[in-house]
Amino acid sequence: MNAEYSRETVQQHPPHILLLGTQEEVRILRRRLRGGHFKVTHLVHLGSSTAAMTVRLMQHDVWLACCTHSRDVQQIRQITPRTPLVICSDVKEEAQIVRMLDAGADDYVFFSCGKLELHARLHGHARRYRASLASSCEASRHLGPCSVLESEDGQILLLCLERCVVVREQMLRLTPIECTLLLTLMRQGGKVLSHQSLLHAVWGKGYHEEVDYIRVYLHTLRLKLEDDPRHPTYLETIVGIGYRFRQPCTSL
Repeated sequence: MNAEYSRETVQQHPPHILLLGTQEEVRILRRRLRGGHFKVTHLVHLGSSTAAMTVRLMQHDVWLACCTHSRDVQQIRQITPRTPLVICSDVKEEAQIVRMLDAGADDYVFFSCGKLELHARLHGHARRYRASLASSCEASRHLGPCSVLESEDGQILLLCLERCVVVREQMLRLTPIECTLLLTLMRQGGKVLSHQSLLHAVWGKGYHEEVDYIRVYLHTLRLKLEDDPRHPTYLETIVGIGYRFRQPCTSL
């Protein structure tokens, strides 16, 4: 176990496990997880997640789901593409296991799995996931701490680590440049940012005159965020100066 995931770290910041299943299934799993230093949340079914619920669901280290249909796995992956997903089931047929893994699950365990083995698998997934998030933050360190940003009207949610944006309850993927540009604008929501400050923040200090770069990526962002990209309500052009995200934003 590496230094960043020592026993002390686990006890102070236990992996947050989301259990998805019936009351009886969750009762069994909760008993199995005792003594493993986990923080556990229970969800009976996904239903239709709101944007706020989507953010909360994405803030877990591992999903432990009792499901038997690949469409359930696909629905989970639409909500959280990167969070480790472990399926727990009594179905032991190889074809079923393969279907669930092919649909997007990271691991498959049986209810008869030993307690210590289950603990080890979950800690292993959480350790690798946290290391991945730490790496993402390190890669984006010039932007400051990674976060979730929400527009004042609650219709736009930027999920920095997942590199996606939730627009009126619909999740859309962003390119690295789109994500960095939108993050820069939303962090200064309501304020005008000059062309030069945007170029420096997104592309680096060696860029000064490449205003067309910003224009191209603002266009692609408007296609994703705006009801009518020709008459934007979020991403405003300040002619001759720069751009701004019109609303103040909150870090969640």
